[in-house]
Order: sequence, then structure tokens, then C-alpha cells
Amino acid sequence: MSRTRPTYFYAILSVALVLFIVGFFTLSTMHARKLATLFKEKVDIWLELKPDLGQEEIARIVGNIRQKPFVKPETITFISSEQAAASMREDLGDESMLEDAPDLLRDVIRFNVRAEYLNDENLQQWREELRQDTLVSELYYEASNIGNVGKNMQNMGLIALCLVFLLIFAAVTLIHNTIRLALYSNRFVIKNQELVGASWAFISKPYIQRGVLNGLWSALLSIGALILVFEWIEKQVPEIEQLRDLDSMLMVFTGIILLGVLISGLSTWFVVNKFLRMRIDDLY
Repeated sequence: MSRTRPTYFYAILSVALVLFIVGFFTLSTMHARKLATLFKEKVDIWLELKPDLGQEEIARIVGNIRQKPFVKPETITFISSEQAAASMREDLGDESMLEDAPDLLRDVIRFNVRAEYLNDENLQQWREELRQDTLVSELYYEASNIGNVGKNMQNMGLIALCLVFLLIFAAVTLIHNTIRLALYSNRFVIKNQELVGASWAFISKPYIQRGVLNGLWSALLSIGALILVFEWIEKQVPEIEQLRDLDSMLMVFTGIILLGVLISGLSTWFVVNKFLRMRIDDLY
């Protein structure tokens, strides 16, 4: 087909990067609601207790919290001031801060709430209700995380979409330049084929086949990277494993293969046909 072998590595890699981003955010979008629920139910609520409470009083408060319909009972954890101090010593490696402010550490109860109840209005209401208890000092929650999960995912999706378009442009440009160099290095051979009656379909076939093969390689690289990334994410956040949907992943992977073949194949077809329409004088 050619007397030189052009480097297709960067073209393959750029298309693989496009397919990886498309696949990653397609899978994320398909599980957006489940992901939002998972992230919301990871928001910690901290109930600070007044000092010097007995075990019976603490048990009563824990029991009251456990009965709330919005609380996930399995997440309730009591952390004593001594446990908090030990944790700070381990994290800071310095006890001087604790000696200077011993009254800052209180017994706390940490828990998470169900996603459908997690909004600022509900939490403000619960805060006021819980603060009515004479044994409760304050209720804290990660307000910056509440209500932002869906918005953050939407913003990330828009950024990813813009990035995909930029990468597609870069990938097509690389494919164009790579194929053009391959064709230019064999321009006289190709024109001689035309002179002896070879059709454009015959001449372009090996180049288009190479483009389709490159697209397939790009798709396989992106699929491999997606599998590795999701395996890593599941190790970091084991709860995400419950979101795995093999049918959805298979559908996305099939789409990635088709898209990779389409991008590389069509780009190659366009460049080849553009070259074949050139006049002989333009070859010099």
C-alpha cells in the first residue's frame, strides 16, 4: 500500500481519549440519580451533646435519633470527647492545642440521612427540633455539599461535552495529517493506479481499512482504561460497586466501538477522497 509507514500512534491515542471521556460521562450520566443518592447519603450530620452526660442520657438521645424516619440507623456513631482527643493527637502529633482548649471537645453523635430528606429546609427544621432537647448543644452538617451534587454533575457534564468537541477536532486533525502524509508519500503510485484503470474504491480501500482498524484499537484502549478507572473508583468507594450495571456497560462499550470506527473511518474516507480529486499538477 505504501513505501513508508506513517505513525498512527497519536491519532489512535487522541481518538481513544475522546472515546474514554464520552464513555466515562455516559456511564456517569446513566447512573446520575444513583450517584447523587450515594453522595448525599455520605453527608455527615453531627449532633453535639452538652458536657458531663451519663450513659443513660446518651443512650436516650441515640434511641431518639434512631427513631427518626430520615436517619439511616446503621450510620449512627457515638464519638466521645476522649475518642476525639485521641484522634486529634494522632492527626496533629501535638497535644498543646488540646491543653489550651480542653472545653472545645464534646461528645458527638454522627449519622447520615436518607437522600430524599437531604435539603437545607429539612435540616434547618430538624436542627430546631433537636435543639429543643436540653441535652443537645448544637447540630452541624456539611451545608456546602447539600443540593450541589446534581448541579456539580451537570456542570461537569457540560465541561466534558466541550472537551469532547475539542478532542474530536484534534483527533480528526491528527488523522487528516497522518493519512495525508501516507497518501502524499505514495502519490505517484496512486496516480499510476488511476491511469491503469483502478477505481477510487479500490485505491481507497486499504487506507479506509486501516482507518477502521485504528478506530477499533482506539475503542479497545478506551474500554480498557474505563474498566481500570472504574475498578479503581470501586476500591476507593466500595459502595459504588452496587451501581454496576453490566447491561448498561455492555451497551456503552458497543457504542464506543461503533463511534471509534466511525470517527476514524469517516475521517480517513474524507481525506482519501479529497486527495483523489486533486489534479496531477497539484502533486508536485
